[in-house]
Amino acid sequence: MERPSISFFAMLLILLFAVIGFIVIVFDLNGLTFVFELGILLVFMFFLAFAMYVIYRGKSSGWGIIAGVLVLLLLDVFAIFLLASRLGIAHITTVLFSVIGLIAAFANIARTGKEHGEEPEDRPKYYYPYIDKIEPKEETKSEIKVEKTFIPGKYIASKNANKFHSPKCDWAAKISKPNQIWFNSKEEAQTKGFEADKCVV
Repeated sequence: MERPSISFFAMLLILLFAVIGFIVIVFDLNGLTFVFELGILLVFMFFLAFAMYVIYRGKSSGWGIIAGVLVLLLLDVFAIFLLASRLGIAHITTVLFSVIGLIAAFANIARTGKEHGEEPEDRPKYYYPYIDKIEPKEETKSEIKVEKTFIPGKYIASKNANKFHSPKCDWAAKISKPNQIWFNSKEEAQTKGFEADKCVV
């Protein structure tokens, strides 16, 4: 897992000030409004904490959750202002840091959207890609045939076993495709902790 980025810690600081400002606003209320807004405060805090955990785990969906919660927070502060007809430092602080947090969240959403086109990092460790060989069979401008060839490797093993085999071995045919691990040499297989089967010459 990667270490949290600077934007993660910056967002923590922004949310801290926004939430503290909102806490001050809520505790300045009276009666049923206070009880209702206290419940909303707890819900906001839960979703913000959940979103930061999701971001910490490396998932970009947390930025969208934060943006959604901050929009609702701004709407709620506006509703409280209309009800109480008071504008204090806590209101300004909450709105200011919520807007900054929204800008940061959208910037991170845009950044992760651009990176989404790149190769995923969760690709299996022993992955051998398909190789595209372009071989024009007819000399026409409109049609080019493409053949796909899979070059797996010289030796095969199962994820669930500790021995590697030659592809012609009987045991090799029994390994299901999702469990196949391919190696280009005996040395590569042995360095990964696999032992040679009797069929390996």
